[in-house]
Amino acid sequence: MLIAKVILAAGQSSRFNGCKLTADIGAGQTMIERAVDVIQALDSSPVFVVTGAWHKEVKNTLENNKNIKLIENKQWDKGLGDSIATATKAILKNQQPDGILFMLADQVELTTEHLSELVANFKKHPARWCANYGERLGVPAIFPNVDLSKLSGLTTDKGAQHLLRCNDEEVNTVNLKCASLDIDTEAQLHEFIEKRCKVFSRQK
Repeated sequence: MLIAKVILAAGQSSRFNGCKLTADIGAGQTMIERAVDVIQALDSSPVFVVTGAWHKEVKNTLENNKNIKLIENKQWDKGLGDSIATATKAILKNQQPDGILFMLADQVELTTEHLSELVANFKKHPARWCANYGERLGVPAIFPNVDLSKLSGLTTDKGAQHLLRCNDEEVNTVNLKCASLDIDTEAQLHEFIEKRCKVFSRQK
């Protein structure tokens, strides 16, 4: 079963002082590199990274990474939905996946194990699968191939939320409260790094 893997990394980071995607999140690793490592560990298929406002910066950061395919969304300012549509259309030009897995580049607490749980459930029951944050649903999420035409036509800046909250279609969830954390500000990044350092200290 082929599940295309997509990292959404096209936003402007308007609340961050600069490009958060290339910011060091600890251990000499940038935010976008961590996201790539996490999703790439699922299998040997390529990782699609949707870039936008910081395309050059992300491209330069990932230039030594193998099995990466950048998809530049030049209309990134239209919102997350347009980036999802751009990625879906680009993928469908070369393959017909059974589903597409989407995650955000700044979901810094997500691990490969979290994504693996979603993938395993999808393989057993191919349908919409997403993270349950506890109060709402969101990415990471996997959409089956029957949804790909809908994803290709997205224009809303809310991404594919309406598909995950649709009462007329089956939506399955995995409890992933950690997925609710995404980095929007420098203060949030510093808080995450401090938390990460404390965890490493306890493990020594």
